[in-house]
Amino acid sequence: MKKYHLLLLIILLGCRQELDISEFSFNFSSYVPELRIEALILPHDATAIVRIDKSFLINDTELYDCRDNDFGYISEDSCQTIDGAFWHGDENDMVADCGDWNPFIHDLGSDGIESTDNNSDGDYEDFGDIAPDEDGTENNGIPDCDEPNMDSYTEILPSIHDSTCTVSIIKTSIDGTEDLCSFFFEDAAGYFFNNMYTGDKSNPIFDNIETVTYGAYIPDSNCGEDYWTDYSAEYSFYADCSASGFGIIESEEPITISKPVVFISENDVEDIKSCDDYDCLVSSTSINFQEDSLYFGRYSLDQKIRWASILPDVTFQVVQYMFDRGNNEYKYYHSHAGFSPPEFQFNDVAISEETIVTEFYDGEGNGEWDDEEIYADENENGQWDEGEYFIDTGDAIPEVDTYYYEIFTFSDSYRNYYFHYQLYLDDPERTNLRDEESNPVMGAFGSMTSEKIHFRIIDCTIHGPSDCENTEITKSVCEWNENISLQPCVDYEGPICLPVDFSTEYCE
Repeated sequence: MKKYHLLLLIILLGCRQELDISEFSFNFSSYVPELRIEALILPHDATAIVRIDKSFLINDTELYDCRDNDFGYISEDSCQTIDGAFWHGDENDMVADCGDWNPFIHDLGSDGIESTDNNSDGDYEDFGDIAPDEDGTENNGIPDCDEPNMDSYTEILPSIHDSTCTVSIIKTSIDGTEDLCSFFFEDAAGYFFNNMYTGDKSNPIFDNIETVTYGAYIPDSNCGEDYWTDYSAEYSFYADCSASGFGIIESEEPITISKPVVFISENDVEDIKSCDDYDCLVSSTSINFQEDSLYFGRYSLDQKIRWASILPDVTFQVVQYMFDRGNNEYKYYHSHAGFSPPEFQFNDVAISEETIVTEFYDGEGNGEWDDEEIYADENENGQWDEGEYFIDTGDAIPEVDTYYYEIFTFSDSYRNYYFHYQLYLDDPERTNLRDEESNPVMGAFGSMTSEKIHFRIIDCTIHGPSDCENTEITKSVCEWNENISLQPCVDYEGPICLPVDFSTEYCE
């Protein structure tokens, strides 16, 4: 059966098919589940993680059961002890589903979109109107398929993990010595960030970014940290999943782990160009990126972070995190693939850069209901009342000033898996995993090596003449202006502290 006949669960994408594919279920009647394995060595964290998941059809009603049961099938009293939980039973039920589907917020119908009648004429035919679901699922008082918080990660992930495999990674040192690291399954081995439902989900505040854990295999305590940082060694993957009927899966050939990038300043570029190995990059940079932070003036233009790598490493994963000061933790901001263009490649060196957005992020709400914020109209009077639940959004006072970038390099095998996204997951060019009959297995075994650089945005405008150019306070990114016009940014002319080389082009 060709792969385009199958719709597989891809964890981090959470896809949904708009067609009612149950109409075509006869096409999948002979479908046999497969494994998807993502086995990653993470040298910067001196560890590894292996996720082994089973594929399912997207119309699998056991997995996608259209029930809100994040917290189980329990009594109403037990459900009420869980923060943010709702019980979906009737008054005569002893036990029922308990989950996070809020009937006052999430009852949007099977299209997942709230109906809108802009002029309240009842016909839903005017510009901008959105009609209620034809199947009657909107505001019917019960959870339905494809509504927010239905069949969420919390409900689905435990069902797709295969925890029955025997997993190991073998390291062959440069002298030919072999060592084996065994793995064990952990229910909360890793995590990722997910934006909770807020209507449009754009620019969520910190309280609306949730951490989702997932199960995976992690190294046992006998594998030391130095096991995962040997850049001269070769590593091989082995998994015996016979207990679940999938047999033995191995890496097609050994892999070597990639070196991390080296962060550099603009002034380092000329010296860096002549390097021919990683050690030279490290000795040539003026940034102690393991201890130092970078600083940028708020509203300053064309600010960048730069890094260098040794060819052929010219592709990267670029991830930015922002600091949630209230919870003393960093949270995911955004990510994208990165490339070093040919004009930035010199002999053995590739130089890359990322433009910094020199503005604060609005990560806090005001704790009060404001117009346009979604609320639970529990008494159905058409307005928010004190005590009713609402989804807080940004308070229009940006305050997040501290961030870091994490830049990942890839082993050859994981680069193929990551960047050949147009190929099927089990295409032999994309995956380096094979079963006992040498058939490709979905996924990949490889390494992603990262390096971090922290930075802070400094608002020069809040400082007076005595502090503006104090390097202990403004870190050499601000300068005092005795008289300057800020039009068209704001209607102001006079003395002010501004970023070095400030330009009103920021406002145009």
